[in-house]
Amino acid sequence: MKNFNKTVVSALFSGMLLLPSAIVPASEIPQHALAKINIDYQTFTLPNGLTTIVHTDHSVPNIYVGVWYKVGSKNEPEGKTGFAHLFEHLMFQQTIHRDVEYFLPFDKAGAVGMNGTTDQDRTNYYQTVPSNAIDLALWMESDRMGYLGPSITQDLLDEQRAVVKNEKRQGQLSPGAGIYERFLKNFYPKGHPYDHTTIGSMEDLENASLDDVKQWFNDAYGATNAVLVLSGDIDVESAKAKVSHYFSDVPAGKPMDKIDQWIPSLDHIQRDVIYDKVANISLSRVWPLPNSSAKDTTLMELVSRTLAGGKNTPLYDVLVDEKQLAVAVSANVSANDVNSIFSLDVTLKPNADPEQVEQIIDQTLQTFFKKGPEEDQLAAINLGGEISLLRSMESNEAIGSQLIQGMVHHNDPLFVNQQRKWISGADSDEVRKVAKRWLDKPYYEARLLPEPSTSAMTASVDRSKMPAVGEFNGKITMPPIHQAVLANGMKVVVAERHNLPLVDISMQFDTGSLVDQFYAPGTAAQAFGMLTTGTQEYDMGELAKKADSLGVGIVGGAGNQGSGVSWNSLSSTLDDAFALAAEVIRHPTYPQAELNKVIDNIDSSYDSYELEPMRSAAEVYNKAIWGAEHPFGQIVSREQAKQINRDTIKKFHDNEIGPNNATLYLVGDVTLAEATKLANKYFGDWDKVKPTPLPAITAAQGQVGKIILVDAPGAVQSSISVGHTVAAFDKDQAATQMLMDAALGQGFNSRLNMNLREDKGWAYGFGASIKNEPEGERVFTASGTVQTDKTAAAMSEIKREISEYISTKPQTEAELERDKSATVFSIPQGFTNNGAFMKTMINADLYHLPYQRIEGAAARLTEVTLAQSRELAKASYKPDALTWVIVGDLSKIETDIRALKLGPVEVWDVYGNKLR
Repeated sequence: MKNFNKTVVSALFSGMLLLPSAIVPASEIPQHALAKINIDYQTFTLPNGLTTIVHTDHSVPNIYVGVWYKVGSKNEPEGKTGFAHLFEHLMFQQTIHRDVEYFLPFDKAGAVGMNGTTDQDRTNYYQTVPSNAIDLALWMESDRMGYLGPSITQDLLDEQRAVVKNEKRQGQLSPGAGIYERFLKNFYPKGHPYDHTTIGSMEDLENASLDDVKQWFNDAYGATNAVLVLSGDIDVESAKAKVSHYFSDVPAGKPMDKIDQWIPSLDHIQRDVIYDKVANISLSRVWPLPNSSAKDTTLMELVSRTLAGGKNTPLYDVLVDEKQLAVAVSANVSANDVNSIFSLDVTLKPNADPEQVEQIIDQTLQTFFKKGPEEDQLAAINLGGEISLLRSMESNEAIGSQLIQGMVHHNDPLFVNQQRKWISGADSDEVRKVAKRWLDKPYYEARLLPEPSTSAMTASVDRSKMPAVGEFNGKITMPPIHQAVLANGMKVVVAERHNLPLVDISMQFDTGSLVDQFYAPGTAAQAFGMLTTGTQEYDMGELAKKADSLGVGIVGGAGNQGSGVSWNSLSSTLDDAFALAAEVIRHPTYPQAELNKVIDNIDSSYDSYELEPMRSAAEVYNKAIWGAEHPFGQIVSREQAKQINRDTIKKFHDNEIGPNNATLYLVGDVTLAEATKLANKYFGDWDKVKPTPLPAITAAQGQVGKIILVDAPGAVQSSISVGHTVAAFDKDQAATQMLMDAALGQGFNSRLNMNLREDKGWAYGFGASIKNEPEGERVFTASGTVQTDKTAAAMSEIKREISEYISTKPQTEAELERDKSATVFSIPQGFTNNGAFMKTMINADLYHLPYQRIEGAAARLTEVTLAQSRELAKASYKPDALTWVIVGDLSKIETDIRALKLGPVEVWDVYGNKLR
């Protein structure tokens, strides 16, 4: 894949068993068998762990010397990217025993081919020296293996860091250079060893300290993590003596830990569209493969060559020759230790349609999955590889590279023989099957497009000041609303909107979790939440299928004082939708099997709750504010949660859910007459119930003025929830309260958020508001998470902001006007769909207000004065009666919090039980 194959192709085809550049016609394949190919070698390992491979060939007076370290960019921890490649450069610098750079002594000795490379899996160094220079080569290699660490100075580090940074910049010059980095980021999950480039990030390179670099050397470059190969004019006994002598003082170090295999999984096609200064459109697809030791990865090389390897391959023939849509087509396998990839690249001709090319690729792949390649193609590829291997045996460098590559990546110097066996034994059917196994699935695609042509324009914009906002004319007009009541007491409310053939429906009931005390904890939630698990007419699967066929979604949910079931429909299928919804609401069966799933999950849910104390913040805060005996302050225990049962749920349904307890709302393309007819047809014969009256909301009995701490060991942030109760909802003060809240804690520009997020940088976001309720006391809460070491300081800032807001620094006229404009101008934008009108109608009913109340919202907000807002703030906020709940690592925050002396401090567990 163009720009993606940074590690060359697999060991098989990048080493000695090379594929021919063109496929040999079957008629030209010699019938005689090739002589058996074998490479003689011996290995030995020193006591310090250095493994050495020796291949003897006295025909040429030279020796290939290679040292491969089993460390690459895959071994780099977060924040240390690019270290393996940086060391490729540092290893050529001076040591404490050598004051000249690495190349000079070799140049004088007549050595050739001196270099080093780094990829994801390994770093290698190599040179071919005259036989008489073997001692020099071994001294040099052992010297940097054993002594480079102590030799690195700040000057050497800075010098090579600058070189690498310029190498990175140079690599970014060519068009499309950023594709590879985007590919790694998007293709590999975070934490995968290959999720970053080998050259690393500029930030990590800049931050690399001398201590970091020395530690990396000590961890990665010991003898036990290296393999040495000597290939050429040397015998084993001489090699043993010389290697033992020169490497005897090299530390063993320790082997690098590694992930053996991690194949990325793509659930769907992932397409990345990139623009750059290129002339033609390029398409590049990538599929994940197993690691390089797998047979499938080797056979996928046959797929790449027979699918898009040049003329007489199907993709090349149709896209380049027949349709003339592309100028180049290729496929490649990039084989690596953790996972490999198969890539397919197409460069389009100008004006070619990429969608047409995509379709042809898909069609060609499907044909390949059915037919596979021709047998004579496979035979030609096998023959060409064998011939290439034979020719490579003339070179000590090629043989040495093949042996050490097999040893490092596969623990078998002649792993090439296993690959030859796989290649020679593969027939068309096997290649077809392996292609389908790995390519007939989702893939990652990069689509590189030319930047659009643009030109500068003549401008006359006045940038010295922003334009004034024009006169605001937005308003909300509720649709016509009509009501009726059925004989059984069900109320029907219709808001007509005939702009689209859509209808939203919600049946709301005057019941909720407040009556759980007469049943069992969680009964209301399960009674409404499990409505769609099965009915008298449909089991769960049949119900879902029926809903899908109508395009209807039915969902139920319970609140404290109100609960409901909502669905939607095309106006043309409204009758069928009502029939299905009536079946769900009136005849649920609450299957025991589905309830068992809920019960079976209770323990694991509570286990997670206990293991993640941060999740307890809201529960503990409610208990602290309301008190343990108040319905709003109770934390349901594991044992209480298990009290739920089918009989209790059915009893709740039969007692609490009925027509005389319900209001049916419809918004959309429907009239009251149509709605009433449907309501009577499907709910008219529904018998009345005797619902339990909702208990009155009693006053809070919580821990006023206390600080409650919950321990979350190891947490890097602390959760802060602080507040107190306020008076009941007053419709005449609602607009003032909204603007009063806005300046202190509602929205990005509020004082609390600007302080803790923007000014201090201690939090991602922090807010505060009064939560409205239709009955009883409400709660003012300021909440958010802050970094652990700033917990106490943040608490001081929060207390100060609230205190000053009602005293020395009250809300300003500028703040009021800013929030007033933002709120008034934005209200109409929220009323673009049926759901918005439905929600405001339901809320109006809940708060005993007219359905059209929203129409006057802008006027009420506009009329709020600064004096009114300041006065209400003084009456609402009580900085000296705050209840705090802090969840965090108490070993790091408790002492500082107690030192604040903001109130009595208690430590609770996640269930609100006092520990101390």
